[in-house]
Amino acid sequence: MPLSFNYDVLPSIVLGDPTFFTHKVPLMKALGLRNLWLCTNIYTFWQDSPEDVFTAKRRLEDEGFEVEAVCVPLGHGGCALSGGDVPDPTLPSHFRNRIDASGCRMGNTTCVDQGVIDTYRDIFAVHKELGFKKIFHDDDLRMGMWGESLQGCYCPRCLDRFYQKYPQYSGISQTEIAQARQGEALFDAWADIQCEAVLRFLVETTPDGMTAGIMVMHNGDPRHGIDIPRIKAALPDTLFRVGECHFSDAAFQHPLARPAIERSIKKHLALIGSVDKAYSETTTYPVGALSPANFVEKLRWEISCGLRNIFLMSGSVFLTDDYWEALISAREELAYLADVTPLPLLDGTPITDDFIWHG
Repeated sequence: MPLSFNYDVLPSIVLGDPTFFTHKVPLMKALGLRNLWLCTNIYTFWQDSPEDVFTAKRRLEDEGFEVEAVCVPLGHGGCALSGGDVPDPTLPSHFRNRIDASGCRMGNTTCVDQGVIDTYRDIFAVHKELGFKKIFHDDDLRMGMWGESLQGCYCPRCLDRFYQKYPQYSGISQTEIAQARQGEALFDAWADIQCEAVLRFLVETTPDGMTAGIMVMHNGDPRHGIDIPRIKAALPDTLFRVGECHFSDAAFQHPLARPAIERSIKKHLALIGSVDKAYSETTTYPVGALSPANFVEKLRWEISCGLRNIFLMSGSVFLTDDYWEALISAREELAYLADVTPLPLLDGTPITDDFIWHG
């Protein structure tokens, strides 16, 4: 399977940057990049009007790109998009924050309830009208933060759903749930409710004829509401981005970085079951934190682990020229590495080793 390069970009950059078609498009074409993902909607807010999104899509298609959509649906937190000092948009007033086991609001993160689903059903219907066939959801589509612990939303509605489905636990406290260990029935029951919420979002908001993608965070699994086999069973065409973290030189050069990245990719690939549905997360956050040389080196690791769909990501900014130049210089070497490296045998055998928790 040959390499396929993907990149995300804001419609406002496509339409508003005077150097986009004279300078940036030639860089992407020199890399052999053909798949662009327009960042259309963040926390229900259109980044550009649907009319401008449509115009940007058409202009990029005229350049020979395949153009699909990427959104940030639930609230990532902090300054996750620009990598600068400007905080991400606040959540809509009708979205409810997730609640942790101590009863505290998880700032700028969202409980998946009927209001959220109804809102996005309408938003993604507009995407279909604009001609998009695929929509990737950024990795805040989950019910927990990064980490080894069992997480989820402990708001009254989520607890009520849990107690109704599992009445044998009706007298158990949030603290006891959060302290459940993998392999215990309580752990599995609580994870089931959280994974059900994420799956319901995907099933009920994806229009007929469109394919959804979920960007699985580094080491993400049912303890964060992400059940890859369950999603595959319900929506067989779903795309999965494998999140490898390690977005800075300091993190990438740590002795645990390579084993952590490899374990995460290989475990997720085994669950996904097909290389064609899996995408990398090749990024620097913020731009410049991972040097161009290490950016390319990380890409080598991803290829050696079996990834062939390379998703270059840079949030709401455009990668600087030095990254494109490094990638273009390494293009033939990377293509050769992809050709000669055997793809992993994805025969349904699970990888039972747990993740290496380093990011």
